[in-house]
Amino acid sequence: MTKHPQSQKIKNITTELNRLRTQQVVIERKLSQQTKSERRARTRTLIQMGGLISMIGLADICDITEGDDLQLDIVSRDKAAILLGMLVTLIEQMPPALSSLDLETFKQKGINMLKRHEAKKYRLLS
Repeated sequence: MTKHPQSQKIKNITTELNRLRTQQVVIERKLSQQTKSERRARTRTLIQMGGLISMIGLADICDITEGDDLQLDIVSRDKAAILLGMLVTLIEQMPPALSSLDLETFKQKGINMLKRHEAKKYRLLS
């Protein structure tokens, strides 16, 4: 008894569909892992930038303390607005293009600040 050609076509199509669905799941997992990795890297960078803002005392000037919810708490949102206003003012006062000398000057100031911060941490631990 010979198999019906249509039923074999349906079986082949079903097999191919299952193979494609498996590939789709593998690709979706890879994308999900890549997205998680990118989100983690972005979050790490944002946390580090927040640490730099805290290191130079801007958080203290704005009365922002650890644990403040800068989005949901109305008082803390005002503190965040002050900080943002300070940063906007800084950007507005900078020239439209920075020279390599400007960048080197900023870099040296930053390195000095990081060294002072590390020394202060070391003294606190001693």
